[in-house]
Amino acid sequence: MNNILKTIALSAAVLLSAAACSKWTEQESVDFNYLTPEDKNPALYEAYLQSIRDYHATEHQVLIARYDNKAGIPAGRADHITCLPDSVDYVVLNNYELINQIVLSEVQENREKKAIPTLIVLDYAVLDKEYKAYLETLPEDVPEVAEETEGEEGTETVDPRNQWFADKAEAFVNVARQCGFDGIMVSYTGKGILSLKDDEKAAALAFQEAFFAPLTSYVAETGCLFFYEGDPTTLIIDRTFLEQAKYIIVPAEDVTVTVGFNFAVRMSMGEGIPADRFVIGVTALDVTDDTATNGLFSGDITAIEGAARWAVAPADGYSKAGVCVNHAQFDYYNMQNVYSGINAAISTMNPSPIK
Repeated sequence: MNNILKTIALSAAVLLSAAACSKWTEQESVDFNYLTPEDKNPALYEAYLQSIRDYHATEHQVLIARYDNKAGIPAGRADHITCLPDSVDYVVLNNYELINQIVLSEVQENREKKAIPTLIVLDYAVLDKEYKAYLETLPEDVPEVAEETEGEEGTETVDPRNQWFADKAEAFVNVARQCGFDGIMVSYTGKGILSLKDDEKAAALAFQEAFFAPLTSYVAETGCLFFYEGDPTTLIIDRTFLEQAKYIIVPAEDVTVTVGFNFAVRMSMGEGIPADRFVIGVTALDVTDDTATNGLFSGDITAIEGAARWAVAPADGYSKAGVCVNHAQFDYYNMQNVYSGINAAISTMNPSPIK
């Protein structure tokens, strides 16, 4: 498998060089007769794909790639989810509102050829920014007050904010249902329960019930894959729905030392929170931003590699299920080896038995 990945990386480097040259030369029609690995030896390629599918079916520490899908036609290989390393276990699309037919065709290809499921994520932090921007568009004389509606049990009071988030969650579920994704992921971190007064706790409970209801109902109805990301100790609602989560992803994108990963997981443990499915969440370094620091790690390695080394170290009282890499497409850009951090992490967590 490593040899095949090296071949793919070399081909990508050649393609990148050709793209760079095109900026300085006139465009002209060139007749390419490029043969893919599938064209060269279909039987061998199918055997390789079967080995990939077999690998995904085994028990192992997972690599989840969160990917910033874009609207429109992909501009390069980094914009294709089919170009992610074949040993990536799950793909999570960050922008569920930008799904197009190109993305859906690649989702199907990954699923059928490589047994890689694709999920979409609903991020509370992103929605919260959208809601605040929405409030700024309202006339100043329109107060944000609770509304009364007629329900099965009589008149009910509905907070406009709660309803707005519930509507967003319902729209998200509709995308998952209509597009046939393999599952959903919800990213949520609220305020610490101990810091809330009684009235604040009641308000937080009402919000969480409204926000999570469409999501948990969809998972229960379909039995689809479900990932939870965030600090589950901030959940006031009944936490038993976390048992439906295949993985609980602990955000640690600003962590630069191993002890920080341990601390983040410990702070995410509590009553009603399964401790046998923790995944640490890091990010790939944005190479286009000179000021970016998330994605760096101590010891001259990437946060992706640091997380993988943490994942294979023994744990006390909980299980380490793998690593989740946000903005995975940033890791594509490496002159020697595309997706170098992700490939290194996979090799660290699941080394090949063949030397």
